[in-house]
Amino acid sequence: MALACSATYGQTDTTRHKYNLFNPVPRDRMKDMETDRPDVTESAYTVEAGHFQVESDLFKQARNKSNGVQSIQNAYNVANFKLGITENMDIQLVVPTYVTTTVKDVANNRVIDKTSGFDDLTLRVKYNLWGNAGGNTAFAILPYITLPTSSFQDNGIQGGVVLPFALKLSEKLNLGTQVGVGVVKEEDNRRHTEFLYSLTFGRSIFKQLDCFVEGAAIYNSYQKNTDTYANGGLIFSVTNNFNIDAGLNYGLNKQADKVYFVGFSLRY
Repeated sequence: MALACSATYGQTDTTRHKYNLFNPVPRDRMKDMETDRPDVTESAYTVEAGHFQVESDLFKQARNKSNGVQSIQNAYNVANFKLGITENMDIQLVVPTYVTTTVKDVANNRVIDKTSGFDDLTLRVKYNLWGNAGGNTAFAILPYITLPTSSFQDNGIQGGVVLPFALKLSEKLNLGTQVGVGVVKEEDNRRHTEFLYSLTFGRSIFKQLDCFVEGAAIYNSYQKNTDTYANGGLIFSVTNNFNIDAGLNYGLNKQADKVYFVGFSLRY
């Protein structure tokens, strides 16, 4: 989920406010592409009205080893399909195409459990409160709901809301941050609150290559622990409408996952 390091936040365009799904923003008036990937921090900007964008983890692996057990989850083509509805709103559907999870006993390398299949779908709506048309700051609200479509586990309906904020520090350096709260189903078969905070810095290295560094923390009220992460990655702009990226989310505490990923973003 990314703060594009080379994003341009121009002066406010007073001639806008007329585009929607059925009257798309002309290509020669489109802003630089903004993406929610590859960092954890969501973008405060929405997809241009009338345009479609897909952002995907082509491959993502999460590894965890604690209490004598190792789990490895591989996710393939976890895609976020996004459609610009108005100049300030888009809708998003996150589709995890295929996920495998293997749990092993570390002592004897014996497989304890192995599952695979289609995971839960997530429906999201992002509404930009300010900054979409220009300026040095932007703020949005992003509510979401996760539907119980998994073929290998029953999480029930889950959901939450995220509040992302963006700030242009200079022509080459940008800051993004967010707070979020969600409701997740835990081992006791009840739903509990989870809180998220993240802070990311994006920088342009040269014209087509950007990077980001990020810190993130997730507090789970059921487990009463906080997982902390140090994240980073690179984003290469093949064209103005096509990026490829790679990076990692490195869990700093014992129970936090180590996550490695490679993916892309494409705008139509």
